[in-house]
Amino acid sequence: MISCLERLRVGPIGENVYAATCGEVATGVLVDPGDDAPAILRFLQEKRIAISLIVLTHGHLDHIAALPALMEAWKDRPPKIAIHRLDAHYLGEASAASHQTLFEAIGASSFFQQYWKPLPKPDLVLEDGDVLPGTGLKVIHTPGHSSGSISLYDGESGMLFSGDTLFRDGVGRSDGPDADPEALHVSLEKLSLLPPETAVFPGHGARTTVGRELSKQKARSI
Repeated sequence: MISCLERLRVGPIGENVYAATCGEVATGVLVDPGDDAPAILRFLQEKRIAISLIVLTHGHLDHIAALPALMEAWKDRPPKIAIHRLDAHYLGEASAASHQTLFEAIGASSFFQQYWKPLPKPDLVLEDGDVLPGTGLKVIHTPGHSSGSISLYDGESGMLFSGDTLFRDGVGRSDGPDADPEALHVSLEKLSLLPPETAVFPGHGARTTVGRELSKQKARSI
């Protein structure tokens, strides 16, 4: 169960970084450290949240670019890094080619050139239905924006981290080389089965609820 949740907005396209305290042992979880590691470190210090687990809703660079600097800052006690199996190629040895291919395909090579640095490999490779250790957060595989996109659901708290699958007034783009519009539609149908009052914390923009976005299945692509 999430007992504390804080949000920090970073990067040129406004990525949301979430820091949460979860579970009986107060596990500190960082979701999608997209940019500006110094700001994230200051933010965590101000909020007094010690991170032991970093979870990536997907592997795109705009959601993970702060990882190298954060892991360097935490090299004495590095947190574990978790990502879905199908997006694991965005980390570790294959990451440069994976990100370059993606950003060239969507016409954003300059973003890759500015932000890419050698990325660490994952410690935990996730699958649908996994529960993140010490947190109670359940992994829901929600492909479409990327093959390995996930949402993180805390049923006890009624909270969902939706990454770039679902936003307020829209859904994630599905025109990239690792995207699939049909898979995204199926993922949205899966999320629509959650309680309508479930609070949604997206990868960009303001929070919303499952009911507001998906009760009539009219989410549009942005």
